[in-house]
Amino acid sequence: MKKLSFIIILFLLSYSVFSQTPGDALRYSYWNYAGSARYMGVSGSMGALGGDYSAVHSNPASIATYRRSELTFTLGVNSIGTSSNFADNVSDERRTKVNVSEGALIFASPKPTRWKTVNFGIGYHRLADFNQKFHYQGRTTGSIANYFLGLAQGFTPDQLSNYDDGLAYDVDMIYNPDANDLSYYENDLFSGDQTTKFQTVAASGSMGALNLTIGGNVNHKLYVGASANIPFVNYKLSKTYEETDGDNSILFFDGLQYQEGLTTSGVGFNLHLGAIYRINQIVRLGASIQTPTWLSLTDNFATALDFDITYNEGTANENSTTNSSASPENGFFEYRQKTPWRAMGNIGFIIKKIGFISAEVEWMDYSKNAYNYNSEFSTASDLQIEQETNNQINSLFQSAMNIKLGSEFVIAQKYRIRGGYALLGNPYTNNDGLFDSSQMSLGAGWRNDDIFFDIAYTKRWANQNYAPYIINGGPIVDNKLSTDNIVMTIGFKFGGKHEK
Repeated sequence: MKKLSFIIILFLLSYSVFSQTPGDALRYSYWNYAGSARYMGVSGSMGALGGDYSAVHSNPASIATYRRSELTFTLGVNSIGTSSNFADNVSDERRTKVNVSEGALIFASPKPTRWKTVNFGIGYHRLADFNQKFHYQGRTTGSIANYFLGLAQGFTPDQLSNYDDGLAYDVDMIYNPDANDLSYYENDLFSGDQTTKFQTVAASGSMGALNLTIGGNVNHKLYVGASANIPFVNYKLSKTYEETDGDNSILFFDGLQYQEGLTTSGVGFNLHLGAIYRINQIVRLGASIQTPTWLSLTDNFATALDFDITYNEGTANENSTTNSSASPENGFFEYRQKTPWRAMGNIGFIIKKIGFISAEVEWMDYSKNAYNYNSEFSTASDLQIEQETNNQINSLFQSAMNIKLGSEFVIAQKYRIRGGYALLGNPYTNNDGLFDSSQMSLGAGWRNDDIFFDIAYTKRWANQNYAPYIINGGPIVDNKLSTDNIVMTIGFKFGGKHEK
């Protein structure tokens, strides 16, 4: 692993593709569950009610409410729009993908004993969607060349990274002005120089989980359940950053292009335990706790740098523009991440022949994310970087709470309409406000004894700050995200007794 400057990272999209950052840790622990259309139509607030396999994400005891076996499949269309504001220039992008939101098979086993049912389910649900694309352009003071310069200071050329400051040295973007001090560098930009900046950022992939759930119903009063979950990570990031000296005001410097690519894959494991107590025919209370997720991850990354320079510009010996390029071999790094514990509380009110009202609270402490670089290939530098990055995580992030509300109403026995609203907690210590983003949902459904169909629409709003590189006074892009999601579920019931 390369040397890493101790820099505070404040962004969901990491500034570097080849070193793990606090933003990367947040990506794999800041979940926005997808699931069935019924579950999403009430903003995921069904943990105390059950009757839908997606509710096991909130409380695994909900599987114990089943009296018949069930097979479900959910297809979704997710569209993320990003409006980027940089130097008073606004650019819009939208990325739309079709995905599998959820699929499940539940085996219900009604019993004429104190344990009224012992049910088992196997399913898949989508934890997070990484698809996003945006671009920005504007003219501001400074250059990424100054960022590379800062990384290199204090190190000799043979100690520089192959993927950033070392590339800048190879293409003469930074250089040693004094042959007797090879740890000191300069470039050809002055503090007030302005460059026109342009970047395209494209992210794709998702985080989903395979889960095995078992639950039991004790006398229709107490429901208990447990899930074993195996999350899968698939993430891809591509960034192309460009700078130009459009008005030819900077000596020597004409332009540059810096490309970064990252693919992250991995698998993990966690356990989820829950219980629901039926106070009476109307009220149910639930609670659950989920262990940290232990992830094993592998990063594959690549960078390339092109630099256009006019040597001896403004002198009698001026040369034509020269292009220098450097691109190292692709790199990879294996590491582990532990995400925070999660605790959830649920409540549901069932109004016979009318519908239900439900609510849920989820709590987690994002500062408890932690990296582990310890392996047979680890160096002392790796372990130092691990400690520094974990310290950054601890100082940048805080505990947060998600609140979800939802309701379903019955129309003409076989038809349902639904609505929900969610507030997602702010994970950052230095951001004002208790909540980071909000989400609303609408849904409808039809069901008879053996088959059902549901559809839902969700809308989410969030703000995101992004920096192509981190340096005092460096460029900051203000992104406003708008996510639209349409999901459709079809399900089949079989075996057991018909639910009343």
